[in-house]
Amino acid sequence: MLKLFQNTCYVRLDPERLSIQHLPSGREFADRPVLALEQGSKGGKILALGREAEACAGQEKVRLVNGFAHPRTLIADFTVAEQTLKAFLGKVLDRGWLASSPVLVIHPVPEMAGGLTQIEIRALAELGLGAGARRVFVWVGRKLTGMELEQLQFPPTGGQLLYPDAP
Repeated sequence: MLKLFQNTCYVRLDPERLSIQHLPSGREFADRPVLALEQGSKGGKILALGREAEACAGQEKVRLVNGFAHPRTLIADFTVAEQTLKAFLGKVLDRGWLASSPVLVIHPVPEMAGGLTQIEIRALAELGLGAGARRVFVWVGRKLTGMELEQLQFPPTGGQLLYPDAP
């Protein structure tokens, strides 16, 4: 695949920190996955993201939400998680009329007791697709290298590609 047309993002997901690396440009954005939403607006208009959102705590008609904060699963609120991922992607992606939809490699960082369920794996894939990705991979294990990500090569040791079953 020509580098010119690659648009891959590496998403490392933790309930306390979401980081996105846009491989072609090298741009990165990492922060707490918290949104400040305007109460009363349909769907909740995003007022701020991350630490800026946390600074809005206590303001009238502002609600802070973290779609990834749940004690038993990675996604507490799918809609909020999707809004958060879209907002984070907006910090690293070019959104011109020629920009292609990204390929996302979603890497949940916390090790879940017993591993991820099929439902959680599918939810992560759907989350990426809903955030605008044209293709999604869900990887668990060690941090992937830049070369592995560029070539979408998932090593047979040190982790496991959960979605799709075969790249």
